[in-house]
Amino acid sequence: MIAFRPYEPGDEAAITSLFCRVFGRPMSIEFWRWRFLDHPMADPMIMLAFDDEILVGHYAASQAPLNIGGAVHPAGLSVGTMTHPEWRGQKLFERTAEALYETLPSRGKKAVYGFPNTAIHALRRNKVGWDDFCDVASLVLDIGGLQSVPVADTAVRTASHIDDRFGRFFANIASTLPVSGHRDANILRWRIDHNPANTYTRLVLEEGTEIAGYAFTKPYGTEILDLVELRCSGTVAARALLNTVVANAAALGRTKISTWCLPHDDHRIALEMAGFKATAPVTYFGGRTFAPLPADLTDARLWRLSMLDSDLY
Repeated sequence: MIAFRPYEPGDEAAITSLFCRVFGRPMSIEFWRWRFLDHPMADPMIMLAFDDEILVGHYAASQAPLNIGGAVHPAGLSVGTMTHPEWRGQKLFERTAEALYETLPSRGKKAVYGFPNTAIHALRRNKVGWDDFCDVASLVLDIGGLQSVPVADTAVRTASHIDDRFGRFFANIASTLPVSGHRDANILRWRIDHNPANTYTRLVLEEGTEIAGYAFTKPYGTEILDLVELRCSGTVAARALLNTVVANAAALGRTKISTWCLPHDDHRIALEMAGFKATAPVTYFGGRTFAPLPADLTDARLWRLSMLDSDLY
């Protein structure tokens, strides 16, 4: 008989072993702990399914609080869905998901959201009550297709780490963002500085002792640069940061820059004017709410989304 229980310290080895069995590649315990246990808000959201002593299912959400018009609402990013190949066909996906979801309202979690792949998208909609929010197109800039490469803005600097300016900047603009991932300095340090898998470049547009915007980038393969987040106080700041991102990418021999930005985001026009075009790959985006929120998460016009909201970038 299948038994369900939340994660307990010591389960890491079984979880990473299941990951290797399901996906055919290893995941370090260090990375797993970073994703699920080391977030500044703590409180891991992990449900396990066991057949006797064998771990056969894992359904989890990483802490991912939402900013809605300047107020913070606890929520989770759905990641790490796994079913042992020899136990498929027993509805473990939906049973493990519901076992976790039943615990979330009493823990103050108001929603889960995420980016399901094609194999799991329909299951999330049909079996565990998810709504589709929208499909997210990639925005890609072909550097080779530009008439000329822009010049880096002299007011843009590279930061060696996330400092408190990032948190103060986000606090200043949070009320202008209808729905977005919450970004205080501690969360950004966890996501950017302490990430055991990726190395990011942190560009800031300085404005006296503070910043008027930032851009985070990381390499992908040998040709692409991912612009994983662009957040600015206005169009002028966005243009300065984008010019610098493109100039730096060209200097490094990158041929393309890829990013996410939904149509109603203020940064979308700046990106299109810089030469970014919507194209594949397209990513599913959806979720489920557990408590009333002051905004309708299914309304894609409200979201200010970036690659940094996903666990893949």
